[in-house]
Amino acid sequence: MCRVGRCTHPFSVLVASLVACSVAAAEKLDRAAQEWLKDVRLLILPEEEASFRRLANASDRAEFQRIFWARRDPSPGTPANESRDLWEKNRARADDLFGVPGERGSRTGCGQVYLLLGEPYEVKGREVSGRFDSARDIREGPRRPETWIFRTRPGDALQLTAGELKVAFDDVCRFAEGGMVLEELRRAASARVLRHEIEYRITSEGRLEPLKELSGAAGATDPLFREPRHDFPLEAEAKLILRSQTGEAYVALLVSGRIEPAAGGEAKPRLRASARSEGAEGRAVAGVDATLPLEGDSSFVGSLGLTLKPGRQSVTVAVASSDGRGSVATVPLEVPDFGRSELALGQLLVVPALSELPSGGAADPYAAFAVGSLRPRPRPGNAFSASESLEAFSVIYNAAVSSATGKASVRARFSFLQDGKLVARGGEQTFETPMAVASVGPVPLSGFNPGRYVVRVEVTDTIASKTQSQDVAFQIR
Repeated sequence: MCRVGRCTHPFSVLVASLVACSVAAAEKLDRAAQEWLKDVRLLILPEEEASFRRLANASDRAEFQRIFWARRDPSPGTPANESRDLWEKNRARADDLFGVPGERGSRTGCGQVYLLLGEPYEVKGREVSGRFDSARDIREGPRRPETWIFRTRPGDALQLTAGELKVAFDDVCRFAEGGMVLEELRRAASARVLRHEIEYRITSEGRLEPLKELSGAAGATDPLFREPRHDFPLEAEAKLILRSQTGEAYVALLVSGRIEPAAGGEAKPRLRASARSEGAEGRAVAGVDATLPLEGDSSFVGSLGLTLKPGRQSVTVAVASSDGRGSVATVPLEVPDFGRSELALGQLLVVPALSELPSGGAADPYAAFAVGSLRPRPRPGNAFSASESLEAFSVIYNAAVSSATGKASVRARFSFLQDGKLVARGGEQTFETPMAVASVGPVPLSGFNPGRYVVRVEVTDTIASKTQSQDVAFQIR
């Protein structure tokens, strides 16, 4: 049996494996399969395409497409697949913007890059250079060569290697698909895969195993949602809230607790965690599940990330053990509306010094908190020792832009309080972009007395005359 989906081979090996696919196998593809490959040319990973081309049965290829989008679904367990819905919406727009004689817009180089990376930060080569925010001059006369510039933005899942990527297109929307550009596009495609535990399993007979329903993977926790229990200590905290690719809110939860071995039971039971958010009608509107690692001291820490719509939400987290025990915790949330054109803040995150260590992939217990190359490790209860240093950051969204200067004007400042009294304050930070990251640290905690504190960030949009603030408690032991 061949498994694809957790491949960590170098890019060159992946390309070689794709080229090694026989021409005969490619000829087996019917027209529908060939058309689908054209549609997802930059989104599909080389190892995925190699597996797709191995399939001789049309029903298997249809099932492959179902698995393909399930791997990219930000909210499994709900009827909608926001990633696919956004792709379909953008494909229709690409057809309108980038069509050339004999080819629909979404299949041109421009269209494929747009579907993968979204709107560029800047477009050069037009008579009027500027933000790619409309079709204002894209169909005014013959197309001219132009260069799209992408830059890493705060909260992006993908951090560009040099912080910037330039893609040069000719007058029929073609680009040179090689070198650093292609490597960055492949990295971007890999970042779109959110559910690494879902794999393509091809049997020795060349048939594709059907996708198991995600509810089956989380089946151990299903009874806990119907009849909550508290067999062992369990805590769940919303530590990070950012704007997702779909414009909704991405919420990362920290799940922690302790489960002692049961008498006569497994010494180290396996743990499965699930999170669900229910809408006003009592139906699940978002859900996700993951395996939690159990440490030698019987404690566990893990993370769950899900996409939520704005408004008041209640997220239920259930953890089930393989020996039949289970516990449930509830997290009330006020999810910000990042789609409104006014100042908004992501969740203020307080962590030990941030690191840029390689991700452990799906096995990383903190995988839901990965932001680009950053690997924050939030603490249960935000507990620190006096020998540590603290960092805090918050993402600023939707600051107003001056019509005169084309720039925003934002001020941010962090403060530390104990019992409502100011004990420390950072310098004022200023930003001229509508989206920015305010941060402070590392702040050595050796100069603070043990006790409970609050870190506060105050952000002012001077153009819109709007101010917002957030408080997060932490403790020094």
